[in-house]
Amino acid sequence: MIIASVLFVILTGLAMIAYPGGSLYDRAGVHYNFSENFFSDLGTTVTYSGRPNTASDILFISALGIIGIALIYFSKIWRGVSIDSHEMVIPGIMSKIFLIISGASFIGVAFTPWNLYFDNHVLFVKLAFGSLLGWSIMMIILEARNPKLRNLLVLNIIYVLMLGYYVWLLFYGPKFGTLDGLEFQAIAQKIIVYASVINLAIQAWGILSFLKRTDFRKTGRQNFYV
Repeated sequence: MIIASVLFVILTGLAMIAYPGGSLYDRAGVHYNFSENFFSDLGTTVTYSGRPNTASDILFISALGIIGIALIYFSKIWRGVSIDSHEMVIPGIMSKIFLIISGASFIGVAFTPWNLYFDNHVLFVKLAFGSLLGWSIMMIILEARNPKLRNLLVLNIIYVLMLGYYVWLLFYGPKFGTLDGLEFQAIAQKIIVYASVINLAIQAWGILSFLKRTDFRKTGRQNFYV
């Protein structure tokens, strides 16, 4: 998850550099506009300016594909979080389901460019972040039972507040009918996307560090990865 998060940042950064330009309110633009272009613009087949977007699209698909696969793989980590995983099976299994859905949805976002499959693209975006919110809430429940993971718990609570607000924005926030509304949504999206990969990387590092310090034979957690 840590490597996937780093690769996501690098690949999306390169995609922004490769983006040939154009946004809803500046179709003649010649570069990626951080305040007017969405992440999803990186994955279009053709930009607002009418230019082909092949290089940026490939990088975007690669970034979301990597993070999606990593999320699905990382979903099994829940058994290593709670002191007694047997008592926390329900939130644990729910966390796994949420993260699998989120990971699959991010892959769906990658392969449904909004300029070709707008409705499907929007659905996958809402599923990806909504499920990620569900996973984070389940992780808060699990981490609250383990005093050695309190730092991760605090970070997850802060992140859930941020993500919860963003999910609300997805459904009820300002629309794109004005430049101000578009800029607000575009900037908010970038903040939550990078906050998400940073939090996931920190959570993965913290949980794995905790597991390395734990005697699996005594705790019965040698099968945490199942």
